[in-house]
Amino acid sequence: MPDIPTALPDRVKVRALIKGRGYQIDGFARKIGFRPVTLYAITGRRARPTSLQVLRRLAAELSTPANPVKVSDICDWTGDDDIESGAEKIPA
Repeated sequence: MPDIPTALPDRVKVRALIKGRGYQIDGFARKIGFRPVTLYAITGRRARPTSLQVLRRLAAELSTPANPVKVSDICDWTGDDDIESGAEKIPA
């Protein structure tokens, strides 16, 4: 089974961005199609390694035209921030 790339989320920053958009954790999770427990795992007392697929989707949903959010803004990932909205690069 292949390894799933993960990163450690910045729980304080994610929580601040969600509240800055005028949402509570539960409401924002439902708005973007996540279960609230997923966002509580990211923003809780001890953030756990989270799949990059989830973090990319979260970054895309937290982004606004005036304030784009990259994956590296909300976690310790230093890789492919150029992938937009969870789309994966497909080799030619």
